[in-house]
Amino acid sequence: MIWAVRECGSASFGDRRLTRRMISLVAALAEHPNVSIPEALDSWADVKAAYRFFDNKKVTPDPIFGAHREATLERIKDQPVILAIQDTTVLDYSSHPNTKGVGPIGQTGLPLSGFFLHACLAVSPEGGVPLGILAHHLWVRPLEPNESDQKYRPLEDKESVRWINMTKKVAEIVPPSTRVVMIGDRESDFYDLLLLANSNHDFLIRARWNRRLAQSEEHLWDTVEKAPPLGLAIIDVPRNDNRPTRKATLSVRAATVTLEPPASRKKENLPAVTVNALLIKELLPPEGAKPIEWRLLTTLPAATFDDALQCLTWYTYRWRIEQYFFILKSGCQVEELQLETQERLANAAAVYSIVAVRLLSLTYQARQSPDAPCTVALSDSEWKALYAVTHKTTIVPETPPDLKTAVLWIAKLGGFLGRKRDGQPGVKTIWRGFRYLQSLTTMWNLFHT
Repeated sequence: MIWAVRECGSASFGDRRLTRRMISLVAALAEHPNVSIPEALDSWADVKAAYRFFDNKKVTPDPIFGAHREATLERIKDQPVILAIQDTTVLDYSSHPNTKGVGPIGQTGLPLSGFFLHACLAVSPEGGVPLGILAHHLWVRPLEPNESDQKYRPLEDKESVRWINMTKKVAEIVPPSTRVVMIGDRESDFYDLLLLANSNHDFLIRARWNRRLAQSEEHLWDTVEKAPPLGLAIIDVPRNDNRPTRKATLSVRAATVTLEPPASRKKENLPAVTVNALLIKELLPPEGAKPIEWRLLTTLPAATFDDALQCLTWYTYRWRIEQYFFILKSGCQVEELQLETQERLANAAAVYSIVAVRLLSLTYQARQSPDAPCTVALSDSEWKALYAVTHKTTIVPETPPDLKTAVLWIAKLGGFLGRKRDGQPGVKTIWRGFRYLQSLTTMWNLFHT
């Protein structure tokens, strides 16, 4: 409950009772993140109160995310640099056809419905530990598609303007003492975003376009291909549904280039932009595996191998936001909620987002600060219940175990075997184990209060 107060206590709905309800709801859902709301709550009265909360006109995603954002800003206030990772996911409610207020999410003509969540996740530059959601944007796509040519529509009329708006929002809320490095995938590669770079705000994005260089007939990636390799780097590629975990050996090239503004926007007199371009290719990938090839644009230094390696390492942390979406959808199962309206579902998605960040942070906090006491992430009841079930005893020590040990025990509750070849536990086994731990903690509290 303490962490829920920290994450939600500043939520302002104009009614303090709603804030208290949100705190208790977040705490309860964190204990049982993968079950339905009726299963997660103790009584039918609590279930009805939760549904009333999601349906209350005073409750919207903004104050829910806002409270969590304040807690996130508190965590980053002493950080000289943070990485701000943006990405978009689709929340699909096609299996609930009676849901009101949702819109199309697939290609034209496909009967898919839901809405979109664009989020900006703050992570630490050391180890990529998730710190919280800095900004969010939820939207429903109109039923009638805009038939005008996307290429020539004003930016403010395109969905991609969310990248600009969120970048500006983050710049407003993060204190000037903290430098922000904005990280994005290929969807973020458009010229206007690069124009927002300044002395306190850098970009590291995956390129989509082979742009023309200023005052030259050359194009971007032809030029970088000609640059000599800076060196080789080895990274860990996390598993997903289509591939196992593996190590990849990458060659790294870099060049400083000045980009010509888009030809379609000559009338706007946009300035040329100077960036560093990195070409990263996997050497000798495993048979059947798609080789990694990243083309990155950045305003960070990249002239030396150490600088380029820093950029590469920070870009690999982009996987954190994909894991956040994975926990939100597969762990917390927000797409299985049957709340009948988009407004209620959006409120629920915001609440579950706080739970998802906690589970994700726990995974990487243990890797970055393995020797820290586990009480930095777990309550007294949680670690004591964990110790008791792990050691099959009712007697627990006065001193809590370190964080690495506690997270390993949690992962084993979730099915992690801990063999030498298994490496470190991943997000999936940790959230499975954390779910089980919450049930154990409930029992511990029953017998020790």
